[in-house]
Amino acid sequence: MKRFIYNIAIAAGVVLGMSSCEGFLDKVPTDSVVAESAMVTMADAKVAANGLYTDLKYYNMYGTYMICLGDMRGDNLYPRELNGSFNSFYIHNFSASQTNYFGLWQNYYNIIMKASTFIANVNTIPVSNSSDEAVRDDLMGQAYAVRALCYFDLARLYGYPYLKDNGASLGAVILDHSNEKQGIVSPEEAKEMTRGTVAETYAQAMSDIQVALGVLSKSKNTGHFNYWAAKMLQGKMALYKGDYQLAFSANQEVVEQSPYKMVDNEDYIAYWSEEGNDESVLEFLVSPDGDIDGDGGFDTIYHSMWFESTNAGRSVIPTKKWMDLFSETPNDVRAQFITENDPSASGVSEECFWLKKFTGNKAWEALTFRQNNPRIFRITDAYLMAAEAALKTGNQSVADNYLNAVRQRADVTAEAVAATEELIMLERHKEFIGEGHRFFDVMRTGGEIVRDMDVDVRDYDGDPKRVITWNDHIIVLPIADTEFTVHPKLQQNPGY
Repeated sequence: MKRFIYNIAIAAGVVLGMSSCEGFLDKVPTDSVVAESAMVTMADAKVAANGLYTDLKYYNMYGTYMICLGDMRGDNLYPRELNGSFNSFYIHNFSASQTNYFGLWQNYYNIIMKASTFIANVNTIPVSNSSDEAVRDDLMGQAYAVRALCYFDLARLYGYPYLKDNGASLGAVILDHSNEKQGIVSPEEAKEMTRGTVAETYAQAMSDIQVALGVLSKSKNTGHFNYWAAKMLQGKMALYKGDYQLAFSANQEVVEQSPYKMVDNEDYIAYWSEEGNDESVLEFLVSPDGDIDGDGGFDTIYHSMWFESTNAGRSVIPTKKWMDLFSETPNDVRAQFITENDPSASGVSEECFWLKKFTGNKAWEALTFRQNNPRIFRITDAYLMAAEAALKTGNQSVADNYLNAVRQRADVTAEAVAATEELIMLERHKEFIGEGHRFFDVMRTGGEIVRDMDVDVRDYDGDPKRVITWNDHIIVLPIADTEFTVHPKLQQNPGY
């Protein structure tokens, strides 16, 4: 029997070897994935499943770009200098001809098709006992969950927030994932492909996550989706689309029944250099030989944020707005991330502040500040999503309890408060800097990002004052112009 055609090396080679005349549906050769291709052993399947996470942790996805799209488009981080690193993200300078940032569209479809190929083939592995069958089912569940995450991200990157128009805007191209097709598209079909709506994209992601929840293990599995990570994804998607009852029940289940727990106040700072802590429901694993950006981490956001090294990037800093959140709560442990510039240590003479949150994964002695495990889901997020959804469904006391658990973990002197939407969003703003949440949180709720140089002299995007809302076309990314030469019926986002 042939060894399974899909493996990490082939997948990587396909991405790197793409020519400009090929489109996002050509990442896996459709004529090479045939029914008789199969994984021979469970070990083969585990290696292939690990490969599903490889692209996700690279700098051009969750390793950097997704953080920039969440924090630098928002009001958490900005370049230290005009036209500094990641400036295009900060000023929302997006163009369909600027294809380097919009490889995200292609990257997600590469993973979607790898996951689909895995799903189509994993059941060909022979199993002799219930234990092996459970392992096989869990691996299949991981593939469904990864695919769900990809569709969800495509919807929130390339489509307007669900609640703006009830999901009517353009979303992803939704592939046929039936047993007969499993996402494989012929060249003729590719030419006819069009985008579905945001609502249809969410429906595909929700369908995938429901399948995943039926087979995933509830055991901790650092670096991989398990039942609890999939449950948080389900709850997050439900929150984004306004299904508050499901958002509440899914996140409450994670809070009350999962093996995860918030790290204690005194351990919070150290948590960011640890791997597999109970705080992390899903983190992507970065290793010394992980080749996360082809240059040992020099292109990552973590390199650009760091300062206490002669070869640190020292080009991205926390905003004045974010730092001011702690002006009245000096005992908040998260305020310890704010570090005033020391010219003798940083080599930067100007007055500024640094974010000392991502210190590098100390589980690997060879790792530096450049190499951190991206945290995708933390139990703290489940608390705050459950609080928000509880408030929306009229359960004030539960919302109070969950919100205050997070507030008092951060500041042991904090008094209990009655939960409000504003307080929950404030807590999210404080908690998730550098994790890629902020812009999406503001946009999904119909809020606004305000840039104003009269308030912050470093805010060079606020001259004159600029207010960004979900009515602005720049809150969604364009699809690269090159895609339309191969997929002529693909629709571009309005304004590009």
